[in-house]
Amino acid sequence: MSDPSRLDKLRDMAARFPRDPRARYFLAHELFRAEQWGEAAAQYEAYVALQPGDEGAALKHLGLCHERSGRSDLAAAAYRRGVENALAHGHDGLASEIRFLLDELDS
Repeated sequence: MSDPSRLDKLRDMAARFPRDPRARYFLAHELFRAEQWGEAAAQYEAYVALQPGDEGAALKHLGLCHERSGRSDLAAAAYRRGVENALAHGHDGLASEIRFLLDELDS
């Protein structure tokens, strides 16, 4: 379970440093842990938009947020981008994990 005070601190950090990808990622992850799918998805999207260079794990979590929000089309798109990104950065294991999630979504 997520700590509310930690979440408040991370929200403040992301507000003060909106162009810092780490602030966005840490906030997104804490929101994910708190099962706040919509807010987490928005923060993962903000992180990916900053293009830190290796977004595969964030795209996986973005897909999970969309899937858990009942947005299968957006989840599939995030998973596909995640596979491409993971492979581009030599993360074959992560790519396989995301492919599995995509296959499960399609079945």
